[in-house]
Amino acid sequence: MKWSAYELVYKAESPVHIGWHTLGFIKLTRYYITGKSIWGAFTCNFTRSSSETGVKGYTKYGNLLKEKVLSTYFFPAVDSSDNPLLPKFTGTGLKYGDLSSSDFERLLIRSFMQTAILPERNTAEDESLHESEFISNSVADGGGNKSVYFVGYVFVREDAEYEGEKVEAEVLKKVLSEVFVGGDRKYGWGKLTLIKCTKVNNLLFEKYKLNLNGHPSIEVPSETPIPAHLVVSEGLELKGDIEPLVGREWAEAGEGKSKGAGQKISEVELCWVPGSIICSTQNLQIGAYGVLKKI
Repeated sequence: MKWSAYELVYKAESPVHIGWHTLGFIKLTRYYITGKSIWGAFTCNFTRSSSETGVKGYTKYGNLLKEKVLSTYFFPAVDSSDNPLLPKFTGTGLKYGDLSSSDFERLLIRSFMQTAILPERNTAEDESLHESEFISNSVADGGGNKSVYFVGYVFVREDAEYEGEKVEAEVLKKVLSEVFVGGDRKYGWGKLTLIKCTKVNNLLFEKYKLNLNGHPSIEVPSETPIPAHLVVSEGLELKGDIEPLVGREWAEAGEGKSKGAGQKISEVELCWVPGSIICSTQNLQIGAYGVLKKI
């Protein structure tokens, strides 16, 4: 099957929190949008824009977005979408683009403290105080502000259809024009507006050779950082960190403690984290949720 690739650029209209882990009462954010977070946001849009509703619709389009319409991770860019800040491990520490980790945090990472209120007394609920980190949707620049964008890619198999239409640029623009991603969406966080949808053929993030003959894959040159989680497997040598990739998913009756969102724990995969440096040139397949695997 043939595939097509599209670069999507979103403008952040509000803070973005991509859950990572907690440190005391602080909810830490990842510094990029994972493929699974994008998958969840896209699944919501595809379902709510369709004639199918409820669990059946979410299941149908969730599977479509794991099999025939794949996405990469999305990375922030300041002021212009031309230079997304991908992580990379270096001899002087972790960097994001050309920024050191501390400079990236100083520029883009903020936090917000909040607590639940007891309505009958109008006082703070006990043990509900928490602080959430977020990627800011704008950064200060002298006397003004610069916008923050998120850059990533979508891969579409030639037989992918949505509401009787072939999935191409116009369908993507219509269905994914505005998405909400990540946590604290009830506060208005995670709002992204699509400003660019362009078909591409050769390169991913201007550095990874793209192969669309068969299942989408990229060539990652030696001593180059990986742009997503990469499943640990025999014969892969990298320099960086490893973490378990796991999350909560929708459970049908009997799959979890009870039916519903977050009741099922996904299968755990040990992965090299984005930014880890690959030691020899490898061709890596782009799988569901943008996770990379050795071919």
